[in-house]
Amino acid sequence: MVAIKLWNFLKGYVIIKIEGLSIEKFLNLIMVNDVYIWDIERKNYTTIVAKVSLKGFKEIVSFAKKTNCRVSVISKRGLPFVISRLKRRKSLVLGAAISLILIYAFSTFIWEINIETVNNVNEKVVLEKLSHLGLKPGVSKFTIDVNKIETEFLLQNNDISWIGINIKGTNAFVKVVGKTKPQEVLSKDEPCNIIAKKDGIIYKMTVLEGEAVKKVGDTVKAGDIIVTGIIEKPGLETRFVHADGQIIGRTWYEVYADAELKKEVFERTNNKITVTKIIFGNNTITISPKKVDFKNFEKEEKEIISKNFPVRIIKEVYYETKPKTIVLSKEEAKNIAFEKALKELEKVLGPQSKIVNKKKVM
Repeated sequence: MVAIKLWNFLKGYVIIKIEGLSIEKFLNLIMVNDVYIWDIERKNYTTIVAKVSLKGFKEIVSFAKKTNCRVSVISKRGLPFVISRLKRRKSLVLGAAISLILIYAFSTFIWEINIETVNNVNEKVVLEKLSHLGLKPGVSKFTIDVNKIETEFLLQNNDISWIGINIKGTNAFVKVVGKTKPQEVLSKDEPCNIIAKKDGIIYKMTVLEGEAVKKVGDTVKAGDIIVTGIIEKPGLETRFVHADGQIIGRTWYEVYADAELKKEVFERTNNKITVTKIIFGNNTITISPKKVDFKNFEKEEKEIISKNFPVRIIKEVYYETKPKTIVLSKEEAKNIAFEKALKELEKVLGPQSKIVNKKKVM
């Protein structure tokens, strides 16, 4: 089937309309004389539409006269007609060729540099230093030595631990990781106590150095000493040590969140508008069949030609939406509020914290 369609396109064909009272007789003549005609569609009692090859069209004109039918051409399709139109529009062909050459030429340059930084590294400073090393918008990709730039960047910046440069299309993606300052830790020779960070109950405790002031099961408040670095024993000299150990405590949090029993959601209707945008540099051409005048809508965006090329084609689809009220049960609302409360609690807890029990309270 595909091969037949391709052959018809290469040879050329026309879509015709046949009108008359003797259409059946006309079609019989065509079949008897082995004229290939396809996609026949009857519009009404006296009219049909069909497709026929260029050679077949010349033959059926005589059959139309014999049966008192009238044949008219609706459209011409196929490669011969495309070539004919292009011959009449040489400037258009030349312009298309130049455009393709320009697109290829522009695709060999870097037009955008995307910086991702970790550990408080200044993006503007990174961009400026990379520019001095030769990586900047407008530079040819063939002149860039990625390994050399990465090595020189690290040698020139002692506060950077790692840099990675990845070139995709006309974009350069750069990730820079800054060195982290080690957390200040008291010297093992410096005396200190271990104190409670939060209110709670001691769950586990292992003392490696120092004297335990509290025991497992004791309730403590934030700031209470759990292990002291001052060791005093009768008859012995007081010692000052660096208290060391591991203490795990259980604490509790109360977090409040609410949820409405009535919830408004937006559902899509069958109406949509597709907008096509052609972007070249800072210029944008917008093609839209009509104005997007939906009161409420959802927007979906898809890149037909991605930003890795100098010319970007973006397809935006606007779906009309209408509000709808959903009534939740008390249990559904309670579950939503509970999940919201947990998310708020996660923001408060530290990375070493673990939730061991949860309870809903209405």
